[in-house]
Order: sequence, then C-alpha cells, then structure tokens
Amino acid sequence: FRHESCGLCTPCRVGTSLLQLLVEKVAAGKGSPVDVAEIQRVCQLLKVTAHCGLGQTVPNHLLDSLLKFRADWDKRMQTTEFVPAFDLDAALAEARQLTGRDDALAHL
Repeated sequence: FRHESCGLCTPCRVGTSLLQLLVEKVAAGKGSPVDVAEIQRVCQLLKVTAHCGLGQTVPNHLLDSLLKFRADWDKRMQTTEFVPAFDLDAALAEARQLTGRDDALAHL
C-alpha cells in the first residue's frame, strides 16, 4: 500500500514505509517479537492519525493476519531477541573491498 499513498499525510507516508520494512524483515526470517510488536504499534498509530481512508485502513490486513495467523508469523521469527534490521558491516563490504581498507576506522 505504500505506493498508493499520496504522500501528503506524514503518518501514512512514513507509517506505510515502516510497515513495509518491518514486514519484509519478518518475511525474510530475520524478525523477532519486538518487530511484531512494532508492527502492531505502527498499525494502531496509523489507524488513528492518518487523514484519509487509505491510511486508516492500510493496517487492517496486517492486524487481521496477526490475529488469525499468529502461528505463521511466529514460525518466521529468527529469535526471541531484537535483531537489528541494518547490518553496517554488510553495507560497507563493497566500499571496503574497493578501498582495500578493513580496519575499524574504515567506516568514519
């Protein structure tokens, strides 16, 4: 639904982007219960702060699937601990290869 947002309403523009990232993380098997709780929190915020019907109803399918298919969501959990969505070392791998630097200060 992110691509359907007009972008004028911050809750919808940002909320749908956050939801997409979180759902992709869980779908990739890298999610945790912390991510599912964040999905629920963003969904509730979006429902009450979005200005249009699209933004207010975007969370419905996620909340419904969490309610009706929670076991399927839980199967995708990698761990019970928080797992960062961003891997700095992976993001810098190409730059380190190009520059030939692999020291601790290479990211500065």
